[in-house]
Amino acid sequence: MKVKNPLKKGLSISAIIVLLLIILIGLLVAIKYTNQVELTQLKNNSQSQMMGYIIKTKNNQVIVIDGGTDADAENLINHINELGGKVNFWFITHPHKDHAGAFIKIVNETQIPIENIYVSLNDMEWYNQYENERANEAQNLIDTLQNNKIKENVHEVSLNEQLNLDGIRCEILGTKNPEITTNAINNSSMVIKMYINSKSILFLGDTGVESGNKLLDTQKEKLKSTIVQVAHHGQNGASEELYKAISPEIALWPTPEWLWNNDNGGGEDSGEWKTKETRSWLENLGVRQNIIEKDGDITIKIY
Repeated sequence: MKVKNPLKKGLSISAIIVLLLIILIGLLVAIKYTNQVELTQLKNNSQSQMMGYIIKTKNNQVIVIDGGTDADAENLINHINELGGKVNFWFITHPHKDHAGAFIKIVNETQIPIENIYVSLNDMEWYNQYENERANEAQNLIDTLQNNKIKENVHEVSLNEQLNLDGIRCEILGTKNPEITTNAINNSSMVIKMYINSKSILFLGDTGVESGNKLLDTQKEKLKSTIVQVAHHGQNGASEELYKAISPEIALWPTPEWLWNNDNGGGEDSGEWKTKETRSWLENLGVRQNIIEKDGDITIKIY
């Protein structure tokens, strides 16, 4: 009589379990890399401070946040062309030329298609009244948004509006704040939170203390984010209390070298900017990675 070997049966079951585990791990890895999103912080291409980000979604759609000065347009165009030559979603946080200049130049001087443009703007009377010395920058943006190539694609966002950007959930946490007239245009910055896979990114634009306090009063439960774009190029922007509420792991610094080092031409710490103070706040919060504009175009992958 033939006797069955129970050990052999046990090995077969074990082998099947191992095989299933390998298949499951493979599927999880495939899903992770399929959903991969890439975010690039753009370098400054002049001595000016600037802010520009470009995001490639899981299906190769393109999101731009601001873009920098007109001197930064060429670098941004190169990135757009590398990603297919068009922009699916473009956010302008506020009309200062170090944020909107590249957008203005690209719209007026190129044929790059832009499918959706998101803004939060006051009327020109407001800019003329509360920041007259830079109101022309707002006028330049408003005029550009009337360009026939794009004017039908411009969307004025509303507070707490949610957008789906190729699987990236986006929520508008801050808008134009017409009641805040101190540091007026900076405090009118659109604040954008993006949820990407298991991570979140908070774009603050040039949020100042006053609009930052409004965020703490009205949006505090939504502020915590994995990644934060440091407000106003890292100096004289949002308060320490705002960063405590955000509690980020990674900081994006749209900060040129001279501003990072507080150097007005006389060497490190010869200026009166407050970048070093903001750096100490984020260091005390345990930020584990600083991505700084001065170091060139830097791309991170978000899973």
